[in-house]
Amino acid sequence: MIGGLRLAVAPFLPLPPAKPNFGMPYMDRRIDVAVAACFSLLGVLMILAASGIKTGMMRDPIGPRAAFYVCGGILALGGLSVIIGHLRRWSGKKDHIVPSQGGDDEAGFPASALRAWALIVAVFGLAALWNPLGFLIAMPLFLVAALWIMGGRNVWSTITIALLFTGIVYLIFAQVLGVRIPVGPFTPLFRSLGWINL
Repeated sequence: MIGGLRLAVAPFLPLPPAKPNFGMPYMDRRIDVAVAACFSLLGVLMILAASGIKTGMMRDPIGPRAAFYVCGGILALGGLSVIIGHLRRWSGKKDHIVPSQGGDDEAGFPASALRAWALIVAVFGLAALWNPLGFLIAMPLFLVAALWIMGGRNVWSTITIALLFTGIVYLIFAQVLGVRIPVGPFTPLFRSLGWINL
């Protein structure tokens, strides 16, 4: 009972004196729990907000809510699993200050803030080109850029991966599941072939 009480009030206890750092950085487990709780809450709010989306007159097999339900469920369950895992490990510790996870960057492969920001810019570029160029052009351009940012330098391999991924995803979602995906300049051709009804 005492152990359970200690576990329940641990997140609200004041921080203990800083521990000496002998080459091993420490972290506050409560921060991980708080961040995970925020993600879980975001997932729940996303599901609640998606439940208010109107389906409209023309229905498709997936519907406009499905993607938000899936993303919200992943966020909520992922955050909850992190919280449960931390609380289970927390019960065997005296306090919430633990050695940090992870390790140093490998020599020659340092973490790069520029790489992360470049990927973010590429994502915004994909969003900007989604309607004008359509999925079949915007997505391969994004994948080629993302692979190059991540260090891929084999031109033919990069192009092949981008084209195969784009083609397979389009066939599954647009042709099999009937999801409406913009195709940009291919719209007149696809409409004449009966592939789309836009």
